[in-house]
Amino acid sequence: MVDPSKAVDVSYSRIEELKYMHASNANVSNFVSVKLSGESKYNIWKAQMLCLMESQKMRGIVDSKYQGPGATTEEIKKQYDSLLKGWIFGSLSEDVLSTVIDLESARAVWRKLKSIYDPEISTAQGSASQVFGTGTATQIVTVKDTANEDNTRRYKRLRKAIVEGRWWKAEGILKSHKDAATEAISNDGNTMLHIAVGIGKNDFVRKLLNFIDDGKQIEKQNADGCTALHIAAIVGNKHAAELLVKKRKELLGISDHKAFVPLLSAYYNMQLNTFVYLLEANDTKQQPLPLGLNTGSGVQTGVNLLITAIYTKQYDLALRLVGIYPELATNDDQVLTAIAKTFPSELDFGEALIYPSLHNFHRKIVNTSSFLFFPFKFLYTRAEDIIGAIEGYRNTCYSWFLPEIFMIILAAVFYLIYQLVLLLLLLLCSPFFVVYFILWKVLATLVGPIKRIEKKKKDYKEAKKILNSVCAQIDKLSFSGGHHPCYRRPILEATCQGAYQVVDEILFRSPKAIDSKNENGLNIIQLAVINRSEKIYNLVYHIVERTDLYRTSMDSSKNNILHLVGRLAPSRILSRTTGAALQLQRELQWREEVQKFVFPTYLTKENIFKETPEMVFTREHMHLVKEGEQWMKTTAESCSITAALIITIVFAAAITVPGGSTQETGIPLFTKEVAFTIFAVSDAISLFSPTTALLVFLSILTARFSEKDFLLSLPRRLILGLCALFLSTTAMIVAFSATLFLVFCDQRAWMLGPIGGLACFPIIIFVTLQFPLVVDLFRSTYFPIFGKQRYIECGKFNPNDIQSFFGNRAVE
Repeated sequence: MVDPSKAVDVSYSRIEELKYMHASNANVSNFVSVKLSGESKYNIWKAQMLCLMESQKMRGIVDSKYQGPGATTEEIKKQYDSLLKGWIFGSLSEDVLSTVIDLESARAVWRKLKSIYDPEISTAQGSASQVFGTGTATQIVTVKDTANEDNTRRYKRLRKAIVEGRWWKAEGILKSHKDAATEAISNDGNTMLHIAVGIGKNDFVRKLLNFIDDGKQIEKQNADGCTALHIAAIVGNKHAAELLVKKRKELLGISDHKAFVPLLSAYYNMQLNTFVYLLEANDTKQQPLPLGLNTGSGVQTGVNLLITAIYTKQYDLALRLVGIYPELATNDDQVLTAIAKTFPSELDFGEALIYPSLHNFHRKIVNTSSFLFFPFKFLYTRAEDIIGAIEGYRNTCYSWFLPEIFMIILAAVFYLIYQLVLLLLLLLCSPFFVVYFILWKVLATLVGPIKRIEKKKKDYKEAKKILNSVCAQIDKLSFSGGHHPCYRRPILEATCQGAYQVVDEILFRSPKAIDSKNENGLNIIQLAVINRSEKIYNLVYHIVERTDLYRTSMDSSKNNILHLVGRLAPSRILSRTTGAALQLQRELQWREEVQKFVFPTYLTKENIFKETPEMVFTREHMHLVKEGEQWMKTTAESCSITAALIITIVFAAAITVPGGSTQETGIPLFTKEVAFTIFAVSDAISLFSPTTALLVFLSILTARFSEKDFLLSLPRRLILGLCALFLSTTAMIVAFSATLFLVFCDQRAWMLGPIGGLACFPIIIFVTLQFPLVVDLFRSTYFPIFGKQRYIECGKFNPNDIQSFFGNRAVE
């Protein structure tokens, strides 16, 4: 028979185990969402932990004033203690955990954390051990120290003043406790200077440095051995670094516990601006850099630093880095590839038109001046020819040559006069140009669009400099083969990105790099066609036009270059053009150009999918044709409504003339007024031009919208309709303004100013919103993008340099 007392003990033991299992299944994350990482988070963390402990009746484990879990056996007590200690450990940061990881009980851990991070408790002055029952537990006994408590509160106020950036608060404390300016005010040994530099309070840093008299005190290091200059290097606070070095230059040579001086700290933390400054601040000309690999990155730190400068368009810093450490540019092709990927574009047509370039203006004056001597050279050359001809006709009449001599002299004189007039105009315009240039530079600091144009121009110039510098360093390396291996990937990437300057520079230095192919076997001309890089296509056209290798090249699917141009352009290329209709027009222009390049038999050649180039183009551009049709119809419908409204208004105005007419003859009363003449002419123009525009837009709406119509027919109609609509709108505003002056102004001339200003407002709005579309249409239709000779003349690369690559045949 079972002993009843033992049965009761078993049942109690079972109940305690069930209670413990219930507690162990508690979801700690529902109670504790904040990890304890410092004093600022202690109160929040403590409140959440107490809620968790009270929900499971476990607060008595850390505080004997409260009820515990009620465990009777030592085994269950230890389990509860381990469970609570695990909860606490799981809610601590790694730095905090390292301070309590060796403690044996949850109570010891709790009290240790309280003694360190509770603002109301000072640091412990001693510890004692006390034994409870049969088990042993370590208890930390803390003793309040009034002096340390004052320091803790003072440091807390100083930290708050630093975070808020209020120097006057900190100064009030430092006047009575001057040593606090250089003492550690946080558990990790950071001083006021460390914290202010780390959070970027540079004005606070400047005033604090002025407050500290002893420069040696600035060299204080924190728990990691970092000075304030190390912190500035780590976070990239260049301005603070300048202040610190100016105050105490010896900081440059102090190492932290990792044996890193501030220069290396900036280097390993990829803080480019601070690194370059510290590099220049050092007395030595060149600091050796550890070009070891970063953990898990596979990219050298120095190269990665240079690439970061290029990607962030800090080309001036990148150029200085290459000048000091040329080995970074020649380590592999990563740097040049980064330049190819991010090379900035030139100013577009509108930006270049308004940008004041002193260099271009000076070049125009020099060229015009040099052309003044051309007539004399021309006369000298022609005189030699005429004298030679006269000697050949010794016994004939020399009068035959008199008309030719007269025409040559006359042409030379007129050309000389023309160049003199042109030079005189340039010299007269030079003061105005200088004023415009100065005004532009002033506005570049105030006006956003002008500032953007100035930055774009600056980035382009600096990018060309870093490109030349990197290529010059690569050329110093020895290599074997047809061309330098460091040029293969960059020239292909530049072709895909449309970086014309990069391709031009590489071909100038290594002409045979044109034979480069990517992993899919595509060469430069194929990539230029696929990515619609017209500048690069124009550059290399003179090389490949006489070479059957490029005309007949195919990819792995037997696609010739016409199949490739039949593919839809990448979205980033299409987005550069306004509207689906103009996008399709540009695609058709590319197809027309490539058709001239390939052999006629390739127009109908099939790939492995039995598709001709025409079939590929139709399939790829099916949706673009529909979008272009919809865009064209929507534009035509909107403009048709506007034209119809203008016709209605001006027709009514033509019938009811301002001021009325005489009853006897029906002649308008204001016939002899100049304003009435302006009204009549403007009203007639504003009636005939919208009628023309309406008919043009109707012809667009009734068009068949085939692929070829988008090349010339539809864009020309849209240009004509928009120009007529713009003319009619302007004429209507002028006619209405003339009517206002006739009827209401009573010959008061000063009223012309307000009327003219108000009349210009809708015209300016219309021009601002619609004129860019007209310009895009006009340029896309009438200005070809395939001007091949122009790119040869502007570029550094000469196609004749590659003649040996094609069997000593010069490319013309």
